[in-house]
Amino acid sequence: MNKIGARLAAVGLLAGLLAAAPMVPASAAPRTTPTITIKATSALRNVTKQTGDVLVIFRSSAQSATIAGSITGAASGEAVQLFAQQFPFKTAPAPVGTPVTLSTTGTVPYTLTATPTLATHYTVELFTDSSESTPALATSPRVTVYVASHGILSGGSICSRPTCHEKFHIRVLVPASTLRIEKAKKWYVYFGIRFSSTGIPRPRTLRLGAGHPHVSAARKLNGHEYAVTLTFSFFVGLHGYHFLFFPCQRDTEAKDGLNLPGHHGCGTLRSISSHRAYLG
Repeated sequence: MNKIGARLAAVGLLAGLLAAAPMVPASAAPRTTPTITIKATSALRNVTKQTGDVLVIFRSSAQSATIAGSITGAASGEAVQLFAQQFPFKTAPAPVGTPVTLSTTGTVPYTLTATPTLATHYTVELFTDSSESTPALATSPRVTVYVASHGILSGGSICSRPTCHEKFHIRVLVPASTLRIEKAKKWYVYFGIRFSSTGIPRPRTLRLGAGHPHVSAARKLNGHEYAVTLTFSFFVGLHGYHFLFFPCQRDTEAKDGLNLPGHHGCGTLRSISSHRAYLG
């Protein structure tokens, strides 16, 4: 056999071995683990801008927050579920509402609504289906939504000159678990007035204790509401004027889960801008 014949014979032998080799089925690449982003927002964006916190107001039209983000690596038919862990954060997170079943695959945006009554941690989890019978495929980072007491102001009247005497009533709505602590807190009042002979310009600055404020003792109205009366006395003469005031109580979120964590100037700042968004 010449060299060419030997080479052809070897090729034929190799081809026979290849033909006799078992067929190995093709397999898909393993699925990438899904990931979830999350962000909370509320209608009180000016508070978030000032403090960095997301805040809603108890029993008001601004009590709901939006929890939104996207899921990368999701598959159609999988389900998204919102979980909440409420202050004092001693129980396991619990599902909120019903799961949302995805209808598309890939990177999928989601938007959910949360309505907390106290400071609450939120996470979003992805499951193979809406039954949530298997471990979560992915869990988002955690975001926190805080809840502020709801102050409802009434009263006020047209001033008699030259000295103005004003009376206002403040009803404060709070979760029942916080009533004892919140009702006992001291009030601090900031006041500002600006005079004009041609208009009623807004005061730029409010000062602590200006306008001779007096706050009555708090009165319990029911299991989640108390009230105080606030009076002022200030000279206006014959001027045109515009007055503003900002009553506040110091935050105790670490104790009762209401309002914002830390301290935000209430009673320690001697003056504030009339455009300040939050004081606690």
